Amino acid sequence: MSTISSRPQNITVDRQAGTMQITWQDGHASEYTLAWLRANCPCATCREERWQAAANSDPLKLTSAPPPSIEIAGAEFVGHYAIRFTWKDGHGAGIFPFTALRAACPCAECSPEGAPPLILD
Repeated sequence: MSTISSRPQNITVDRQAGTMQITWQDGHASEYTLAWLRANCPCATCREERWQAAANSDPLKLTSAPPPSIEIAGAEFVGHYAIRFTWKDGHGAGIFPFTALRAACPCAECSPEGAPPLILD
């Protein structure tokens, strides 16, 4: 039985395809869409917005603002434990720990029902 690794061996962000692929040290590969990463931004502001939206039971939601940008302007490592993206709209506060990304791997082997939300609580 192999041990699940949350240390990346290689990370590729394909802006054209709108994806980020991580190959983990145990050889497993995870691919996340940039839309999923932006929707699951773990910063305090985005988390609060998601909590407020979940608390609102009204099924009809109208927003006056366009959806946030899913175009990446840049990415950087945060120590040896996480990655942070800067989005084209200037947002860049979300730090994505590798342990959380591995736990949310959307592949059919790890998540037969699709990508789960990123849980950091």
